Amino acid sequence: MAEPNLIYKVSVLSLLDKSQDPLSNAQIVQLFLDKEYTDYFTIQQVIGELMDSKLISADTLHNHTTYSLTEEGVNTYKLMQDKITPGIAADITDYLTKNKFEIKESTNLSAYYDKAPDGGYIAHCKYTSNGNTILDLHMRAANLAQADTICNNWKARYEDIYFNLIDTLIQ
Repeated sequence: MAEPNLIYKVSVLSLLDKSQDPLSNAQIVQLFLDKEYTDYFTIQQVIGELMDSKLISADTLHNHTTYSLTEEGVNTYKLMQDKITPGIAADITDYLTKNKFEIKESTNLSAYYDKAPDGGYIAHCKYTSNGNTILDLHMRAANLAQADTICNNWKARYEDIYFNLIDTLIQ
């Protein structure tokens, strides 16, 4: 049997390979904690080692980091996939199936803010689907609290906002 950290690493590679979308740290960790494979600190160490080995890459946009396989990660996964037991493979597939909507939604939505050069903040809210931009809004907020509220409400109510905007514009 392979050492546990090797199995965890190959499992992360498998999860990213099968997801077809970048995954956040929380989404990766959730599988390992839900199935009680290991603890939070071990999986953080595994993610760090995969980053150091350049098998996965991180993309960070305003404190939201997602992870993807690199080309080297894909090749390594193909060579090492036999290290994963059928049970772990089934757990990964089950996790991705059960969380497909949440994973897609998290990669399709973005909301962040920047300081505006002339004061205040600009909130950037974007919704994409299948790689196509559906709505991309940039709104001025008077202060940090407003910008933060706009971004939080976007994530919680983007569908309502989108359909209300469409209804207003086609009247």
